Amino acid sequence: MGDFSDYSNNVGFGGNLEFFFFSPSERTPYGLGINLSYISYGVHLLAGPESDELSLSFNRANNFASVHMLFQIAPHTGTVRPYIETLFGGSYIFSLTEVGYDYYTPATLWIDDWAWSYGGGVGIKFFATGHPLFDAGSTYIDFKVRYILSTEITYLDRNSVEYYGDEVYYSLSKSKVDMLTVSIGFFFFF
Repeated sequence: MGDFSDYSNNVGFGGNLEFFFFSPSERTPYGLGINLSYISYGVHLLAGPESDELSLSFNRANNFASVHMLFQIAPHTGTVRPYIETLFGGSYIFSLTEVGYDYYTPATLWIDDWAWSYGGGVGIKFFATGHPLFDAGSTYIDFKVRYILSTEITYLDRNSVEYYGDEVYYSLSKSKVDMLTVSIGFFFFF
């Protein structure tokens, strides 16, 4: 979204884990935890003959690894539990590009940066197993949508990577990275 979408219109994929220090309860209608996520927004594997004698391999991977503090407001009982949440933390953005020709040592390019990120989301949990009045041992199916904003980062312009001889030439882009994420998963109470 935003300036970053001009650079990459790929749909990313990934996953996340959330651990709550405490969940919403009768005394406190909010929970506090930590969110760990990983998103890959561009994996490109290209291989093909460059000439009758040489073949070119080109591998690009672009990734986000994030850690956020998570604050969630939700009801503490029920078979359907809507919630709102906010997040604050950071994202480590990294790109790995490897280019090689037959009979030559591959050239590797590693670009990384850090950005502060924050955002909010809404979701709904549907009871799946256990007891809806007692959280311990219960499982819910969790649907959520989040909008995450970030400070500016520097990242590899994938379209600029060129390989001549033994040298890799590239350019970097700089912008904020705003993301809309949609996820489905399971929420376990212990």
